[in-house]
Amino acid sequence: MEESDIKTFYSLEKALLEPNNVKSLDLHYKDLDEFPDDIFKLPNLEELIIWNNQLTYIPERISSLKKLRKLDLSGNQIITLPASIAELTELRILVVSWNRITELPASIGNLSKLERLGLNNNRIKSLPDTIGNLSQLKELVLSENELRELPDSIGNLTNLEKFRAPGNALTMLPDSICKLVNLTKLEIHENTLTELPNEIGNLTKLEKLRLYKNLIVELPDSFGNLSSLQKLLLYENELKSLPDSIGNLGNLLELELGFNYLNELPASIGELGKLRFISLTRNEFDENEKQKITNLLSKTRIDWY
Repeated sequence: MEESDIKTFYSLEKALLEPNNVKSLDLHYKDLDEFPDDIFKLPNLEELIIWNNQLTYIPERISSLKKLRKLDLSGNQIITLPASIAELTELRILVVSWNRITELPASIGNLSKLERLGLNNNRIKSLPDTIGNLSQLKELVLSENELRELPDSIGNLTNLEKFRAPGNALTMLPDSICKLVNLTKLEIHENTLTELPNEIGNLTKLEKLRLYKNLIVELPDSFGNLSSLQKLLLYENELKSLPDSIGNLGNLLELELGFNYLNELPASIGELGKLRFISLTRNEFDENEKQKITNLLSKTRIDWY
């Protein structure tokens, strides 16, 4: 049954009047401070939404809801997830954003059908290696946590299409991230990256790349292989030069390079025939270089200020 075909109950009391028929239960903004035991009387539940309550824990019994496909626990005060959550083997969507979670159970890797995992705005300091077992995952959201590194096993998530991890404390990306060849969107802005993996160019399906507000000094030569890239945000880094291969980004529409230390751009920049907008604010170009760039990008809107 498609999600849109499922009747959603917004009252636990009404749901309990026909417990075997309840497939979707939405209890958001109910001021709950405990997980209601009566939910376990709904054996056919497929979707459970309890966001924006006051829950501090999830009972181990959550594992009894064997048919759950979607579980949204965001906006609570949950500190940890029970290991038994891994027994929800039909789960496709798990969202626990905006909580107080500091770590994930290693068992989370058993959620073999999971397609979307939302963990943003928690206090997670590290990820278990088993995260790499989520082979069907298409979207992983890790924004605004306290991550200092990503496990090498992240490279096993080869079906991943969207990966968001801004607002952490990442100093580097594992080389294995270059195996995520189905990525179309990668957001690693507002970290402390100083470099990118040499083989980043393997991500040939990437369309949007946000790397602004890091400490990146240079881009690897393989960067020019990102042939699907349309939007590239690199402002507020430590860039002093760009590789000649930048000119190979033939589908690039928007390029933001403001607040770096660039004093010239490679002549190949003129080969970006689809480029509509480039921001070069607060760099170190002299007037001759500005004129050269203006001539090379005669059909592109340039922001110098």
